[in-house]
Amino acid sequence: MNIFKKVVLFTIFLVFAGKLAQAQHLFKGKVTDKVTGQPVPGVTITIPDLKIATSTDANGTYLLKGLPKGEYMLQVSAIGYASETKVVDLGNTYSIDFKLSTSNYELSDVVVTALGNTTTRKRATIPITVVTNEMIREGVANTAIDLVSSLPGINATTEGSGTTKPQINGLGFDRVLTLMDGVPQEDFQWGDDHGILIDPYAVHNAEIIRGPASLQYGASAEAGVISFKSAPLPENGTVLGSVLTEYHTNNGYLGTSLNIAGNHNGFVWGLQASGEAAHSYSNPKDGYVWGTAWNQLNGRLVLGINRSWGYSRLTLSALHRRIELPNGNRDSTGRFMFDFPQNGKIYPTRSDFLSYNANIASDKNLGEYQAWWQNSINVGKGRLGLDVGFTRSVHHDIDTGSVGSLNLLVNDIPFSFKYQIAGDNSGLKLTTGINGTYEFQRNGAAPPPPYVPDYEIPNYTNFEIGGYAIVEKNFKNLTLSGGLRFDRTDFVGDPMSLNDVGNIVPTGTPGSTVQFSAFNNTYSGLSGSIGASYQLPDNNYVKLNVSKSYRAPAINELTSNGLNIGSNLVQVGNPDLKAEQGYQIDLVYGYDGKDVSVEADGFYNHISNFIFANRTDSLSGGFPIYQYLSTNTAIITGISGFLNIHPAAAKWLEIDNGFTYIYSHIPNETDSTKHLPYIPAPHLNSEVKLRLNDGHNSILKGTYLKFGLQHDWAQNNVYSAFYTEIPSAQYTLFNAGVGTNFVNPKTGRTVCSLYINCNNLTNVAYADHLNLAQYFLAYNGTPVTVTKQSQGIYNMGRNISFKLIFPFGGNSNKTVSAE
Repeated sequence: MNIFKKVVLFTIFLVFAGKLAQAQHLFKGKVTDKVTGQPVPGVTITIPDLKIATSTDANGTYLLKGLPKGEYMLQVSAIGYASETKVVDLGNTYSIDFKLSTSNYELSDVVVTALGNTTTRKRATIPITVVTNEMIREGVANTAIDLVSSLPGINATTEGSGTTKPQINGLGFDRVLTLMDGVPQEDFQWGDDHGILIDPYAVHNAEIIRGPASLQYGASAEAGVISFKSAPLPENGTVLGSVLTEYHTNNGYLGTSLNIAGNHNGFVWGLQASGEAAHSYSNPKDGYVWGTAWNQLNGRLVLGINRSWGYSRLTLSALHRRIELPNGNRDSTGRFMFDFPQNGKIYPTRSDFLSYNANIASDKNLGEYQAWWQNSINVGKGRLGLDVGFTRSVHHDIDTGSVGSLNLLVNDIPFSFKYQIAGDNSGLKLTTGINGTYEFQRNGAAPPPPYVPDYEIPNYTNFEIGGYAIVEKNFKNLTLSGGLRFDRTDFVGDPMSLNDVGNIVPTGTPGSTVQFSAFNNTYSGLSGSIGASYQLPDNNYVKLNVSKSYRAPAINELTSNGLNIGSNLVQVGNPDLKAEQGYQIDLVYGYDGKDVSVEADGFYNHISNFIFANRTDSLSGGFPIYQYLSTNTAIITGISGFLNIHPAAAKWLEIDNGFTYIYSHIPNETDSTKHLPYIPAPHLNSEVKLRLNDGHNSILKGTYLKFGLQHDWAQNNVYSAFYTEIPSAQYTLFNAGVGTNFVNPKTGRTVCSLYINCNNLTNVAYADHLNLAQYFLAYNGTPVTVTKQSQGIYNMGRNISFKLIFPFGGNSNKTVSAE
């Protein structure tokens, strides 16, 4: 039975289940202003564990129907008010009212779910960052990682405007696990030449665990987790949606998204579809950068049922991205050139730079296809989670037109089985389960002559599985949490031999060369964590967490043997690598007052057998050769934090600051090798937001102006051996923005939301330290070793963005987002 028949049968099952098993539980209440007692319309009431939300009407009342039994945490949030949370028993409680306090700061007590145990940000025992939907709506992004990369402790590695990969506390790639609604993104996350394959328009909000999360998520979460989430589904009897359109002036970015969702007697559904395209970007140093165009299409469908026994959801998604990758090929005057003559031309013309067709040589054709079935079933006083999925990641490195020299197909079957039980009044919660993935990768067919195939990794299978148990205890002001996990990873790689023209031949064929030897590696390790958070008097709080992490080597670290076309380097794996073992301590202090909120996280991370790619003094075809190796010890320390000023007496003003400083050290090494490569530069983000008062019966609501700066200090602590890494210069960017909601003064409904932003206002020429394109330089097709930052490619220059969101449907007085 093919996948389409299965989807149809599952849909029919959901429809009949919705008719035959009407849920009886409902929940209602009223939200008022704590001081004035007046009802507050447009307040969002969310049950994060169920991904269900509603909003208050003009009288401040709300109603949620068709809810399952059990204890769930409720979050109440509204612009201009501090968020409120409360644990409710949906089997026994049927009505609750909320009184909200006015505040410009919404993150005081927001709910977080990425830890596996639903809690609040302040009670979480490890550092966690929350990215709200308001922050996403008001921001500017080409990719999903762009949505979060400016936050404290978070950075992004790039090779162009559509190729961002995340870093947490100085670590990235296979050490950071990225999730979309709980689905692990295994889309070649070890590669640096394309971004995470998630549509930014599908993201409603996000949570980021800044530190080892191996205990809950396994080895891929050694540095932390970025958990993206789609919009919650609407209340029973409601259909909601929005249309978004966006334009960026620098690279001509065009984005459009449709989001619509409904709920009929507990049968829930959602549809999101979007398209994005961009031509080459420009900056004052390079002009237009040849090879930075890209485009993307995405479709996402959710079907599910909510019943008294729990819920079941099926998510299907398909994403296609085509991206160009710059290689810095220039003539002696610094003018960009084609790698090979195109239609008799050797230089791109202005029309080439402004073309949205991302189909030049050295581009990539990428696909990400997912099916994810999530279930939550009430069992006794606990809940059983059963999740299983299938993902397929497709990767083609294109020689020209549609001919791929490197063709990879990676299939994953992720699974998670979890049971969670909480004591009625004891504050004790137990979470235990098993999760992992089965992965199998196959190289595609070789291109026809005269094209030469490229095989970077072998055909392989990988089975990862781990079991864990986490205990949490809540007292009045104290939360204690701890747990243990055991992981096992099994790699099996197939041998591969090539003939003199690069085609695969049977092993042992006369005249053939061995591209990959067979291998069978098994790794196992323990992870653990113990931590506490304490709510001190006068809105102070502290956290202390000690964790032990484990990570098995990634497939590219073990087996790479070939040219990485996108990154312009040859990588050689090492099958003898050992698993990494990390020990980290985090200490957090925070204060959340009526005028000021501040939090600072200091961490110390000690990793044994740390794996990285070391540049050698050898070349292959003019490209540098990198050999994977490991150090006995790597030490990473740092501090990140934020300072938010939101005066209660000046509700029109908010000042937000975020800071990150990270330092790495490899003991007993020389000056050129004593730092880990690609540690981000010290980083400061500051923003002043001015809110205008909403006039009576005004057509403009929630209007604001904002002004910001981003300052990156110079990074001189680099791994400089053989120019593996070069120092970077400091720079300062200035930004500005304005936003407002156009409303119908008679009904109070939002007709349209408008956001305008200008990034890099003064058009500074700069290269971020994690911009790997600064290492790309070739003259007349011959690669050149970059020895100083000014030789490579710089980041994007001034960019002005315009975003419009049109909500429709439902009974809503709030702003509805399209993300």
